[in-house]
This record gives sequence, C-alpha cells and structure tokens, in this order.
Amino acid sequence: MTEPLVDVTGARRRRARARRQRRLRIAGIVAGVIALIGGVAWVVLGSPLLAATEVRVTGNQLLTADQVAQAAAIPLGGPLAQVDTGAAAQRVREALPAVATVEVDRAWPNTVSVAVTEARPSVVLALPGSWVWVAGDGRSFHSTPEPPEGVLEARGNLSDEDVLVTLARVADTLPQEVVDQAEAISAGSVDSVVVELTGKRRVVWGSAEDGELKGRVLVPLLKVKATEYDVSAPTHPTSR
Repeated sequence: MTEPLVDVTGARRRRARARRQRRLRIAGIVAGVIALIGGVAWVVLGSPLLAATEVRVTGNQLLTADQVAQAAAIPLGGPLAQVDTGAAAQRVREALPAVATVEVDRAWPNTVSVAVTEARPSVVLALPGSWVWVAGDGRSFHSTPEPPEGVLEARGNLSDEDVLVTLARVADTLPQEVVDQAEAISAGSVDSVVVELTGKRRVVWGSAEDGELKGRVLVPLLKVKATEYDVSAPTHPTSR
C-alpha cells in the first residue's frame, strides 16, 4: 500500500503565514507602545493639564511669600516638567540673604513648591533707630526697631569681617546659662573675644576655638563670685 504524500508546500505556507501574523502582532504592540509614550509625553510636556500655574511658598516668616516667589522667578504657564528647580533655588539663595536653605520641587499636577529655612541671628548690631541681624557667617539679613530676645549685641572692631564672624561663631556656642547673664559680646581682634555679663562682670573668651569646651568650663565657674572669668585656656580657667 502506498504511503500518503506529505504536503510540504502547504506546511511551508502555514509557517510563513504564522510568521507574518507574529510580525504583525509585534508591530502592533510596538506601535501601541509608541503611541502611548507619545500620548504621555504630550500630556506631560504639552498639555495644559500639567502646566505650572502656582508657586507655593512655605517656611517664611521674615520674608513675604511674594518676595520668595519673585526671587525664584519661576515661569508660569509652561510645562511643570520643564521647570528648572535647581536654577530657581539658586536664584532664591542669591537674591535673599535671609534664606539659609531652600528646596524647590514640583508638586503635581500644577504647583511648584518653594520651601525656605530662614537664617537666624547669631548677634545683632546697634545702628541709629534699628538693630541689624547678623547670621553665623557674618552676613546681615534683617533689621528691626528692637533687638530680638535672647540675641547678644556685637561690639568692637566690627568693620573687620573676620572679627564679626568670630563674634557670631562664639555667640552660637555660648550655653544658654551664659546667654541669660550676658549683655553683649565684643572683640578687637579674632583672638580677643569678651562676653560682657550683667553686674559689671566679664568673660575673657579668647578665640573661637574650643568653644564647646569653654562653655562647659564656664557654666560652673560662674558660680564663683568674681568680676572676671578667663576661659581663653579652657584647661586652666581662672577667676578673680
């Protein structure tokens, strides 16, 4: 009995048809993915649904929200995704000395968030009719008719920027027990800081070095009745 012939041509056609169908399915999937990506890109970059329409400022007390927003100079109306947050933060830092730190972020769908941390005064300078606030790095950033509570007045050779920075550094390291008894902090040079206390007493502090150690030594030393306390060499403090 003769074996049936295998339909080789038909099998080849079926395999070719299957390959074409697979290619068509793959092409369809790729086209769908491309269309989806294009649609997402349009929504993010071109649609008014995700445009930057608002700047929200937080953390400000000395500054107004308008001052911060104007310094950030964020263009509104364009795609939120294209807002250069780093450049906006840099503009705020450069324009506003009262800002210690700033973070600019996108808050979807339409808001740019500007979160600032304002500088705090380390010392104040007495000027006619006002008190100028000075940060720890020596920059002045605010003024008020009255001095802020708990901040010492800086005196001495204040035209020397290094002296002013030294006074601010020392003021930042003073224990609260010392600040509560202090009236001012002064220096003629970076190595001659003096803390002026109530009751015509004074603390010879010296330089800004070893500030924490000097503070720890000074607190119990103030219990000794004296007019001068010397912690410029904190391992050998004296009083008289």
